[in-house]
Amino acid sequence: MGFINVSLGGALVALAALGAAAVSTPELVPVDQGWTIAEKAQWHSLSQGSRLIPRAWLMALERPDVDRPFLQPSHIDSFRYLIDPTPLPVGFVVDDQSDRMFSDVSRLRWKKGQGEREAWVGMNCAACHTAELTFKGKRMRIEGAPALADFQSFMQSMNGALATVLRDQRKWDRFSGQVLAGADDAGNRSMLRDAVESMLRWQTRVEQANHTDLQYGFARVDAFGHIFNNILLKTGGAGQPINPSDAPVSYPFLWNTSQHDVVQWNGMASNQRIGAIDIGALGRNVGEVTGVFADLAFTAPGTATARNGYQTSAHVKNLLTLDTLVRKLKAPAWPEALPPIDADKWEAGKLLFNQANGCASCHQVLARDDLSTRFVATLTPVFGSQPLGTDPWMACNAYAYQAMTGVLYNTRERLFIGRRYGQVEQLSDLLGTTVIGAIFNRRDEVIDAAVDRRDIETILVSANFFNWGKPLSLEDASAVHELFEPDKEKRLQRCMKLSDDSRMAYKGRPLTGVWATAPYLHNGSVPTLYDLLLPPERRPRSFRLGTREFDPGKVGFVTGETAENSFVFAPHDASGQAIAGNSNLGHDYGNAGFSDAQRWALVEYMKAVGARREGSKIIQ
Repeated sequence: MGFINVSLGGALVALAALGAAAVSTPELVPVDQGWTIAEKAQWHSLSQGSRLIPRAWLMALERPDVDRPFLQPSHIDSFRYLIDPTPLPVGFVVDDQSDRMFSDVSRLRWKKGQGEREAWVGMNCAACHTAELTFKGKRMRIEGAPALADFQSFMQSMNGALATVLRDQRKWDRFSGQVLAGADDAGNRSMLRDAVESMLRWQTRVEQANHTDLQYGFARVDAFGHIFNNILLKTGGAGQPINPSDAPVSYPFLWNTSQHDVVQWNGMASNQRIGAIDIGALGRNVGEVTGVFADLAFTAPGTATARNGYQTSAHVKNLLTLDTLVRKLKAPAWPEALPPIDADKWEAGKLLFNQANGCASCHQVLARDDLSTRFVATLTPVFGSQPLGTDPWMACNAYAYQAMTGVLYNTRERLFIGRRYGQVEQLSDLLGTTVIGAIFNRRDEVIDAAVDRRDIETILVSANFFNWGKPLSLEDASAVHELFEPDKEKRLQRCMKLSDDSRMAYKGRPLTGVWATAPYLHNGSVPTLYDLLLPPERRPRSFRLGTREFDPGKVGFVTGETAENSFVFAPHDASGQAIAGNSNLGHDYGNAGFSDAQRWALVEYMKAVGARREGSKIIQ
C-alpha cells in the first residue's frame, strides 16, 4: 500500500515555488546522527495513520486572509513547519488507507463514484520532531529534535481557511473547480459543500474543546490536552467537562527515548518490552497519533464490534517502523559549522556537572554512541519537601482531567479484564483503554512484526498504558461534581495534595545533545542554557522566539528583536505573577551560588555531554 509522500505533479510543484523567494534557504551542512539518507526519507514520509484533511482539498485551499495558496511556502514558514521540495511540509504525509471501517470524520464523500481509498494528508513524528538551526549562512537539520512549529496557530488558520471558502463565493469557485477537476457539476459541488461543512463542524468541536486564551507560540503544544479531548469527544458522553488544552510543553527530543524506563515529561508512559516488541512504546505512539488526527471509533462493550477492538486509522505497522528508526538515532554532535568548544571550559564544566549532588544526580551522563544502556529516570515532585518548583500544569492536567465515559460506560479497564468503568473516569485511564482497543483492532500488524497471535491479548493486558493512579476526588463519590470544576486554582489545590508524589512530578533524563533542544524547561519557558543556570528571579522576564538563528554562546535561539522573532513569550503577567502554563520558575539547585565563570563552564560542557577530551579537542 502507498503510505509515502508521492510526487504530486508539475502543477503542484509550481505551487511549491509560489512565494518561495520569501523563504530563505541557507546552505545545508550535514549533522551525523547515524541515519542513512533512506532512513531520513522514511522518517519524513511514512504515514502513522493521521488524517487531517483530504489531499485534494489541501492543495486547493487558499489562505483565509488573501487569495494565495494555503501551502504557499512563506505561509507554512510563518508557523515554522519546515519547507520540503514537494508541496507538503516536512512530516506532512499522505495516507491512503481504505476508509471503509472509519468514522464519519474521515469517511467523507464529495463526488459521485468516489472510492474508499482517497488520499488524505496528516502529520507523522517528523512534523513535530525535526528541527533546523542556522548560523551565519549555514543550516543544520537535527532529526528527532523539537520543532519550532506553532501547531495552535496553524490549526486556527486551516480552520479559518475552510470557513472562509464556504462563505466567499470566489474562493469557493476556485476551490471546488480544482478539487472536482474533470467532475465539476452541480451535484458534486453540493456533495463537496456538505463534506466541507461536516469536516468544519468536527474541527470546530475540537477547537472549542481545546480552547484556551493562552497562546502557545512557537516550539510548544499541549499534546496530552489534544489527545484527551479527542477521546472525550469520541465517547459521546453527555455533559462533558471543560478540559482546556492550556498546558503547552516543548516537543521532547527523541534520541535515547527507547533507553528510558518511563517517557513523557511527567513520566506517565512506560517503555515496556514484552517478548519481541516494546508494547509500551507502541502504545505511547498509538496514543500520540490519536491526538493528531487518527480516525477513531468506539463501540459499546458487549457488542460484536467491541470484541474486535476499536476501529482506528493508527497505522500500527508503520509506527513500529518509526520506533525502530528512533532506536537507531544518535544525539547530534556539536557541528563544525559552530565555533569550536573550549576544551578547558568544557573540562571545568564537566567537573561541576558530575560533582556530588550536581546535574548528573538527575541527568545521567550518556555517550553519544551509547544506544543500549538502560536507565531509570529521576522523577522529581513539583511539590513537597524538595520541590522541583517548575510550572505544574502539564502534570496536574494529566493527573486530574476527567470525562463522562459515554459509550465506554461499563467497559473493562483493560478491555478484556479489570474493573468496569462508571459514568466518570480519569482520562488517562480512558486513553489506556483506547490504546489497547486500537492495537487489538490492528493486531495482525503486530503479529506480522514478530508477536505470536496467541500472545497478543496477554501482552496488551500486561502492559502499563498511561494509568498511574486515580485522582483523589474519585475516592469520595460526593465530590464527583468537583471534577468538572473550571476554576484552575481549585484544581491546582487538588494536585498540590500530591506532595512528594511521583504522579505530580517531572522527569530528568540524559542531556546528550541538549544543546539542540531550545527553549528549555518542560514548557519552553527559558530561552537558553545560560539563562537556565541563573536564579529564577534573574531569568528573562520575556523573550522573543521564531528565528532559527542559533546563539552558540548562551546556547539557544537568538532572542533579539527581528522580523523572524515574531512571538513574545511572557512567563509573567504585568503584575509579576507567573502565567499558568508559562512559569519559568523552579529547577533551581543553588543557581545563585554559581559564579558567572562556572555558569559558562557548565554551558560549554552541555555542548558535548558524555564526550571525551583529547588534548585541545573534544571528541564526541
